[in-house]
Amino acid sequence: MGRKEGWKKTTRHYIRVAFSALLFGVLSAGTFAATRPLFSDFFHNEEQETVKFETEPVTEETESETETEPETQTETTEEVTEPPETETTAETVPIEEVVRDEVRKYEYNIEDYKRLNNTLKQVALSADYALTEVRSRVTDTDLFGEHVKSGSSASGVIIARTSGEILILTTDSVLKDAGDIEVVFYGGRTYSASVKAVDETDGIAVVTVPLSTITFRDSQVIKNIDIGDSSMLQRGDMILAVGAPAGTYGSSTVGSVASVSYDEIQVDGYFKDMIADVDIDPKYGSFVINTAGELVGWFGSNEGDAEGYHRIKGISDYLDEIETISNGTRYPFLGIRAQELTSDITDAIPEADFPKKGLYIQSCIKNSPSYNAGIQNGDVLVKINDEEIGSMADYETALRKLTGEEQAVITIMRQNGSGYQEADFRVTVAGR
Repeated sequence: MGRKEGWKKTTRHYIRVAFSALLFGVLSAGTFAATRPLFSDFFHNEEQETVKFETEPVTEETESETETEPETQTETTEEVTEPPETETTAETVPIEEVVRDEVRKYEYNIEDYKRLNNTLKQVALSADYALTEVRSRVTDTDLFGEHVKSGSSASGVIIARTSGEILILTTDSVLKDAGDIEVVFYGGRTYSASVKAVDETDGIAVVTVPLSTITFRDSQVIKNIDIGDSSMLQRGDMILAVGAPAGTYGSSTVGSVASVSYDEIQVDGYFKDMIADVDIDPKYGSFVINTAGELVGWFGSNEGDAEGYHRIKGISDYLDEIETISNGTRYPFLGIRAQELTSDITDAIPEADFPKKGLYIQSCIKNSPSYNAGIQNGDVLVKINDEEIGSMADYETALRKLTGEEQAVITIMRQNGSGYQEADFRVTVAGR
């Protein structure tokens, strides 16, 4: 019995010793793992250098193996050096170049063309629900006493729909006959309309059709078009002309942006001048949509345009005017063509006291408010109603605060002998 108890005690003792040793080992390993990063800077500098200059140890080993085992060296070199070369190539070649190269290699077939054409067709067809024909109808009496209707027409596009009316952007040329206005919507249904407002300077107008006069069925079919950002258009971008590009309503065609120039001077502002490579008949008006089906502009007059090329009026440059006339008021008009002061201008006029801030007035439109007030070419505009004007953005901001028939004070600097003198002019603001 005594031996049995002694054997049990001895066994328990060795178990405790083994367990303590195991526990000590685990704690030691954990402590070493936790403290190793803290002391690696002091005891393992070689490892850090290896990580930083990972190609150097490989070079030394390669040189050593070259002296002793040439055949093995060949195999080792292939295993060590080839993967980094592949990885480096993948990292240094830009993904754009890879994609471009693959596109160039791709051989397009007739099915690709059909898919592209079908996509463009769907974009053009989706715009039909927002396109209209705006007519001006004048009733005359002929030699036999019969009533005869005449007039003009132009394309229009639905730009907004409120709870009470539908607003349509069109050209002002259709309104010059001073006749009754009517709008033909998608499906051929015709409704009476009225003029909301006209911008004669830019040649656009907004007409309105009361929603209460439109049948429920027609109101569910027609829709307003989405407005895009014409400032995003770049040379080479594909565009679609809709409305009446072929000289008949409901036609469409495809073209591209051929030229883009920025900060072109226009009346009371700057604009983005864009020329499209597209074959159209501008007689009845055509609108420009992008490949997303958004309205980005319209084609202006073909005066001075080369055959097959037409200027785009980007909607982003005219959105303020369109919003203003859509609310039934005319956009303020001063009639100034000006540009921001640059070194080209100041160096060309060597006077020491030439104004350093303001807008250099290139010209005033004849019979415009600024022209009639006495402002001249070569003046430097510095203030509008005590608001300092140092850039075209300042000018456009101040202009939007004006209203028609308002008296505005425009301060300019005018050359007087060898210097410049400040002068104020009271200008009666007009509507465009």
